[in-house]
Amino acid sequence: NGFVYDFRFEGSRVTLSIAPRENPDDPDDWKVEARARHSADPFVVAKWGATRIDALREVGRSWLAEAEAHGLPTFDWDAIEKALVEVRAL
Repeated sequence: NGFVYDFRFEGSRVTLSIAPRENPDDPDDWKVEARARHSADPFVVAKWGATRIDALREVGRSWLAEAEAHGLPTFDWDAIEKALVEVRAL
């Protein structure tokens, strides 16, 4: 029911899942989930938003806030947003 996109940068990879609300109890209209497998267990950030862009921006903010504490690879979330807009995913 949604879309999955992979982004790679300098040997690191993040997988984004974008999906619409499925249940009336979901917190908002769109969910974006970012997943990085930088160890045996993947690190996941999932956020909801009224639009796909809102949800993606929340994921980017959370990812950046968690990056150092969890040893996450860094990504240019503005560039990811631009790429997704160009392919009409957002």
